[in-house]
Amino acid sequence: MSTQMISNLIALPYEIARRPVAAVGERLPETVANRVGLALGSADKVAGALLRNPALTRRGGEEIDRASRFLEATRLEEEAERKREQAQETAAATRSEAAAKRASAQERAADGLEDADAVEARGKQEAERRADEAAARKKAAAAKRAAARKTAAEQRRQSAESAADAKQKSAQRRATAQLDDAREDQRSAQETRAEADQLDELVDAKKGERRQR
Repeated sequence: MSTQMISNLIALPYEIARRPVAAVGERLPETVANRVGLALGSADKVAGALLRNPALTRRGGEEIDRASRFLEATRLEEEAERKREQAQETAAATRSEAAAKRASAQERAADGLEDADAVEARGKQEAERRADEAAARKKAAAAKRAAARKTAAEQRRQSAESAADAKQKSAQRRATAQLDDAREDQRSAQETRAEADQLDELVDAKKGERRQR
């Protein structure tokens, strides 16, 4: 029995205990499911180290990497949404300021200031222009940063998946080579046993000839 088979047998109770948790995680909302995946990945790495099972360790690392990328992308999206809300609040505050200026201008007009209407109109237009420009700049910058981070996260995910596929294929090739070696060893052993049997028969025949003489 190979070392890998022994390692897999030792890890079997852990795999059985892990399956219900993984099944529950698959039915949870995506964000919660990825947090469960992060915990399972950490458990896989610890179990792989304790059981000396590289496959478990590798699976744990891949699960942690995938879940971390998803959670990071979610965090960036939430951050972008928070910044959009802040921009909207800033715009609302600016509009409130403009409204306050309008009220002040109206009070001055009541006192007989002839240019109150012109001052109020200019103040309103300028305040709205600044608010709109500031909100547009912040929204565009936040969207650009979120898109860049999401693109980078997707590229890292694709790179990690490619690396995982390459590792899996390499492991399959090694397993196939080991199986071929085992078959070759078995074939050699059978040939050696057959030669030994032929030699025994030859020796027995020689002994029979000597007895007849």
